[in-house]
Amino acid sequence: MPSQGYATIGLKPAILSRLQKDTDEFYPGMFLPSALIIMMNEVKRGFYSVEMHNIKADFSGRYTSLTIRSDVKGWFEENYEKLKDDFDRKYKANSFTLFAGAFMLNMFESKAAAQDNVVRIKEADFRWLGEEYEKRKQEYRAKYGVQSFEQFADIFLKELLEKVNVAKKLLTF
Repeated sequence: MPSQGYATIGLKPAILSRLQKDTDEFYPGMFLPSALIIMMNEVKRGFYSVEMHNIKADFSGRYTSLTIRSDVKGWFEENYEKLKDDFDRKYKANSFTLFAGAFMLNMFESKAAAQDNVVRIKEADFRWLGEEYEKRKQEYRAKYGVQSFEQFADIFLKELLEKVNVAKKLLTF
């Protein structure tokens, strides 16, 4: 929907700098407006939901404008209509611009909370998987029709997780 154009929203300086810091953490090298598009789409797809967190927002200072895609602003406005009373009670965000700042901070906090449940493994941690692939390449090609390392990894890791889940069930009895 980029053909709809662009819109601006006002943000307080402390909010904007915190959002830019969070963008650098989750989307290195990306600008905040682009990160907001991605996050909006992630929320719409159900990857995580925007929850209200205990954030301390500094709403002082003069407004700075941020140019975003108009569909993102429209999505913020939809959420404002649904959540304005809750955000006013919790954050004293009694206008759209204050709500937008608090809502964006909560988007990043919710994303961080959702990623707490993600296993973070470096590439070096997967060397053993490459070794397993070399050992079992013929077996998995015959058994599952595996032609690539990626296919092997999907099947092999799924089998490992199933074994872990079975072990958990056995241990809880």
